[in-house]
Amino acid sequence: MKKIYLFAISVMLLATSCGHKKEGDATLIRPVKTATASSQSVIRKDFSGIVEAVEYVKLAFRVSGQVINLPVVEGQRVKKGQLIAAIDPRDISLQYAADKAAYETAAAQVERNKRLLGRQAISVQEYEISVANYQKAKSAYELSSNNMQDTKLTAPFDGSIEKRLVENYQRVNSGEGIVQLVNTQKLRIKFTVPDDYLYLLRAKDVTFKVVFDTYPGTVFNAKLEEYLDISTAGTGIPVTITIEDPAFNRSLYDVKPGFTCKIKLASDVAPFLEEKLVNIPLSAIFGESENQKTYVWVVKDNKVSKREVTVYSPTGEANALISTGVQPGETIVIAGVHQLVEGQTVKVIN
Repeated sequence: MKKIYLFAISVMLLATSCGHKKEGDATLIRPVKTATASSQSVIRKDFSGIVEAVEYVKLAFRVSGQVINLPVVEGQRVKKGQLIAAIDPRDISLQYAADKAAYETAAAQVERNKRLLGRQAISVQEYEISVANYQKAKSAYELSSNNMQDTKLTAPFDGSIEKRLVENYQRVNSGEGIVQLVNTQKLRIKFTVPDDYLYLLRAKDVTFKVVFDTYPGTVFNAKLEEYLDISTAGTGIPVTITIEDPAFNRSLYDVKPGFTCKIKLASDVAPFLEEKLVNIPLSAIFGESENQKTYVWVVKDNKVSKREVTVYSPTGEANALISTGVQPGETIVIAGVHQLVEGQTVKVIN
């Protein structure tokens, strides 16, 4: 019971000393941690993004028919020119044979009429009619030849089958999707930034680093590909970046479309600023309940003085950019700011 009572008394005394700072506290020497304000105009922000394929296509036949061969499965990797699917060619092959025969007959007729016209055995009109029939037969034959080739569907590039849209022996129409093919070797990352951060993208010196959720310990350099200069549907500015890093070995880092990642953006906004900014830790900044102002403690000759500051923007790395109130090279308190009073002597324990 005595121990509990002594503990309660100690807590009361501590609360009283913390809640009622007097000018006499300035005689106490407080241990503090400090940092030096630096001149800097680089703003850092983190965003979440998603991986997309640069090349992706829904493959379809140009002719209708019944699927008789669908050898690929979802997730399978295919090479350019590899067979994806085939439809029953019997009806098309019959039409092809008929159109080929008509074409050969029309071609032979034109040759005969050409000789007959030379001997003036037929009129010019009859010869022109045979030429017209030949052109018509030729067009039909070429169309049938193309239709025969279109009974087989092949991969236009190396990639992976993302999704099968039909089943084997199913009848499909012309233009109906058969599979979704994606090129997993060419990737891009899309994310959205708030409208207020558009100036960060317009900076001359802006860099991007990417960390995939599946490989949290590895950082890759990326390059800005494009961004829209407007906010679509009020959701923010869409941004697209691509990874350009020799360390991004696809055999080691099996990143696929749909993977999520974190984008670390760093932008030097100095060209856009009239005043020079100073970089300080966020922990150095504090406010007072009676006003909306922000302050820091500046250390000079082992004594502190409260200085009002204007916060321009957080940098994204537990730091903030200050536009007024602190000069580069000044020493500020970053730990113990709420236990200090004006003019108090401090001891730096960095």
